[in-house]
Amino acid sequence: MADAPQSDGGSPAAQPPAARFPAAESAVVACRRWGTLAARTGVAVLAVAVLAGVGYLWHLRETAAGGLHTLPDDAFAGLPDRPAPASPAADGSTPVTLLLLGSDRRVGEDAGREDVTGERADAIMLVHLSAARDRVDVLSLPRDSWVDIPGRGTAKINASLAFGGVPLAVRTVESVTGVRVDHAMAIDFTGVRNLTTALGGVTVDNDRASTDPLTGEHFAAGPIPLAGERALVFLRQRYGLPEGDLDRIVRQQMLLGAIGSTLADARLTTDPARLREVVRIVAGNLTVDAGLSVDRLSTLLVEVLGVPEENIRFHTAPVAGFGRSADGQSSVLLDIAGLAEAAAAIRADRPLPLTAAPVRF
Repeated sequence: MADAPQSDGGSPAAQPPAARFPAAESAVVACRRWGTLAARTGVAVLAVAVLAGVGYLWHLRETAAGGLHTLPDDAFAGLPDRPAPASPAADGSTPVTLLLLGSDRRVGEDAGREDVTGERADAIMLVHLSAARDRVDVLSLPRDSWVDIPGRGTAKINASLAFGGVPLAVRTVESVTGVRVDHAMAIDFTGVRNLTTALGGVTVDNDRASTDPLTGEHFAAGPIPLAGERALVFLRQRYGLPEGDLDRIVRQQMLLGAIGSTLADARLTTDPARLREVVRIVAGNLTVDAGLSVDRLSTLLVEVLGVPEENIRFHTAPVAGFGRSADGQSSVLLDIAGLAEAAAAIRADRPLPLTAAPVRF
């Protein structure tokens, strides 16, 4: 395992990471955009489950349940030293914290196996729904965060999914944050190919023109339509972009945001055949823990939709700087003290003491 990375600069001053490291500004903005899209897209993607959960188009519920990939009942049973579950409020209600993972591979095929080659998480977020169901906080952990992965030594946090599937990703996030994960959900990004086709394409407002050197696909600046393989190339492109993976995160925001808007379009529910195909594709690219049945997903979504827009906020884990390991890996160095404060707020079911961006639907 690579040695711990050395900071690229001196000791950081006590100021926001974007101010200490100008190059980090786009990373912070990108992570916020990705978190915004994840919350919006997550709600839109699961909206179909809500329709089924309230009895609308019952066959859709059966389609969703049949395609959803579920981890074994005991997937998290052997995880040691887990944080304590959240305490109930005075009225008996409890907060819910969900780990959302975005991967460029069908996670459900190997979710419980170790050493799953290539199965690294491109998005890692803690989504916290308050006990009163009046607030949602999303805390994003940069995928290149250099952390201790239990049983594996130090590495980028996104490697936890490859080393031990969703269970090790859960254990790693819990170890890093001290926050108990109540449920986990992994989304396979390759489903974008079929989903955008089923939706009849989506439109994104591309911020800069680029050509993907691996495929030759060109993406003009401004509004561009995307569907099928071209949409997947847009999502995956890293080379040929000024800031590589950071620009890729922005691409994820633009494309998944457009998908979310299209999924949320009420006109989709008036086309049963198209709606059923969308449900089939979405369910087929989701892997969830055994406690997240279609009915449970529906209940959580209804509760999220009841939260005022201004109380749905996304936060980026505080960053102290950037480093490089002995074997040349670039990495993100988390602000441990700042992250501890944010995690303490989640455990206490309080608003996070971080700069937040409201999510608009």
